[in-house]
Amino acid sequence: MITLGAALLAIGCFWSSQTFAQTSTTVTTTNGAFTEYVPGSETMVVRSETGTTPLRYSVTKQTTIVDQTGTPVAIYRISPGSQLSIQYTGSGDRLVASRVVVRPATTAVTSVPVTGQETNTTTTTTRPMTHDEKHALKEEREHQKKAAKKEIEHQKDALDKAKDKLDDDDD
Repeated sequence: MITLGAALLAIGCFWSSQTFAQTSTTVTTTNGAFTEYVPGSETMVVRSETGTTPLRYSVTKQTTIVDQTGTPVAIYRISPGSQLSIQYTGSGDRLVASRVVVRPATTAVTSVPVTGQETNTTTTTTRPMTHDEKHALKEEREHQKKAAKKEIEHQKDALDKAKDKLDDDDD
């Protein structure tokens, strides 16, 4: 019994001296101008404020896209040139966006003398979509899918008829 207790004590001491590996993830934040979103590849392209080469960020279902007030923003509602603040993980060619904050548009006014006149530029602002707009967009997408399926079925039927005609001509 004493030997068993000593063995358990030795195992406990050995086990408690083992170090447990901990992993940490570094989240980096960068600012830049939105260039494009590639839906099929789930990639967002951003021209960094500090670099000349556009960076590609993977956008996942876990990526949060909001404006500065925290209101969700649909990625397809972000217009090219919009200023973004992107929190991401990874390095090199594999940057995964975890949070994207769309910063408000700034007003740019340019004065150009043209025969005594001044020309001012306009400001483009983005806003969150309303419930009705989201619903209409969803319905439009469903309509497009149905139309595409119908067109594919129509083309398939036409090909089947052409094949049947060729088969009949060969007989």
